[in-house]
Amino acid sequence: MPRRICAISGKGGAGKTTVIILVAGEYAIQGKKVLLIDADPRQNLAEWWKRCEAKDNLPANIELHSAATQRSIETVLADQDGVYDVILMDSPGVDSVIRDTIIRNCDLVLTPIQPNQDEIKAAGEAATITADIGDRQRRTIPHLNVVTRVALPGRALEAYRLIRPFIANLRDNGYESTLMETEFTERNCYREIRNGLGTLQMLELTDPVMKGRAEVTAFVAELDRHLAANREKVGNV
Repeated sequence: MPRRICAISGKGGAGKTTVIILVAGEYAIQGKKVLLIDADPRQNLAEWWKRCEAKDNLPANIELHSAATQRSIETVLADQDGVYDVILMDSPGVDSVIRDTIIRNCDLVLTPIQPNQDEIKAAGEAATITADIGDRQRRTIPHLNVVTRVALPGRALEAYRLIRPFIANLRDNGYESTLMETEFTERNCYREIRNGLGTLQMLELTDPVMKGRAEVTAFVAELDRHLAANREKVGNV
């Protein structure tokens, strides 16, 4: 059974697509077969894929499928079950049948947060949506928040300092929402891969790329721990 992870955020430009690409590259370099499903109307993931193809930089062990309807998502998930080790889905940020279908078919929901009030509000909305769908399915869907595009001055912002207590408050109110310990620093190499250079793991191992890869490796290891804990919890029910 593949790991099914989706990324949602009602705030555009939060870093959702970049996080998916970084995670996909890490799983792929581990030898896992990865399927990307782009269901976001902006099609940023598909656009990255086209740029990679044009520059002959398509990554090994990764395939992409664009899905514009509920039926197409359900069909590809049914057809590819057992074919891939990991399925990563880029979800629409707005309220839609497609977004709800994706959340309903995932093991875990990721929401990127940048240190500003709009991002924090979007994380709260994502936690609520995830919990509502989980309740309807009578299961718990973990909701993980990851801080993205953090620069050193950004850590001094009031909004950055509000993120941790905000997520803690969600948990206190019964939401299965967690703040990831690993954060994604603002890095040029993360931006560069969006221009068709493949995945981070395909770039030359300069010092900045090595730092980025260490960050991504730590993030995916943390992600795997959450997935394992959730599967153990489901198995004990």
